[in-house]
Amino acid sequence: MDAAKQHDWVANYNWDDGLAPIWPIVMSPQTEFATALMIYWRLDGPWLEARSDGVNDEAKQLQDYVRQRLLAGFYPRGTSAFDPRWELSQVQIYKLRKLGVPELLL
Repeated sequence: MDAAKQHDWVANYNWDDGLAPIWPIVMSPQTEFATALMIYWRLDGPWLEARSDGVNDEAKQLQDYVRQRLLAGFYPRGTSAFDPRWELSQVQIYKLRKLGVPELLL
């Protein structure tokens, strides 16, 4: 699957169907940064990181994995686009910055 199709597939994925199909995407060095960032946010971004109330262990593990790779520069920049600010309010962005969420993830 090419990068654009993969990005669209992730954008339209029904997360209630489980995380198994997402793992190979997150692990692939061909996955574009924007697609990986979308996965990070679809997993609930920094809010999932902060939860400790019995959150799904697999989701937390996947979240940690994709976050680490995003911050390490593992994923190449490509033609796909995703900006979490499209889905967040200015107040949310402000609060996340105050909490120290890395700018790369915003």
